[in-house]
Amino acid sequence: MSTTSREPLEPREAEVFAVLQDLYEAYLAGDRPRLEAHLDEVCTMWDSTLPSLRTKADLQAGTTTPSDAGGRAPGSPAASEVAGYPSPVRLEATEPVVGLLGDDAAWEAHLLLAGFDDPALDEQLRCTSVLRRRPEDGRWVVVHHHEELIVGPGRGLAVRSVG
Repeated sequence: MSTTSREPLEPREAEVFAVLQDLYEAYLAGDRPRLEAHLDEVCTMWDSTLPSLRTKADLQAGTTTPSDAGGRAPGSPAASEVAGYPSPVRLEATEPVVGLLGDDAAWEAHLLLAGFDDPALDEQLRCTSVLRRRPEDGRWVVVHHHEELIVGPGRGLAVRSVG
């Protein structure tokens, strides 16, 4: 059985969404071990700005490389693809929707606002994740994460808030 909602989230839904919020906080803090702890060992990833990033192992090995196919529009490279491109200084996950699939699986979707020191670089991404509850410790971990750039340098108009 699946349930879906918008804010305010029910307690179990909020527990799932908190995993993604802490993952983003760990990224901003530069806390790689904390970030990776939220990812299952077999986690897969799809990121429209980093098409070569596919797995947690890729992330850990730092094997992401520039790609012409599936990358950002010309003139708007991904931060990790071009030396000197700034990292976001603010990440804000908004408009969460969470679906619970029994007691040990869930999916979630949200918009992610990535803010930079230079507002001209600000981005909006559409994100979805699939999580599972680990039986050994009861923690939610991400088994798949997808990020798609929908607004940013080289992209079109902002997406309106739904609801």
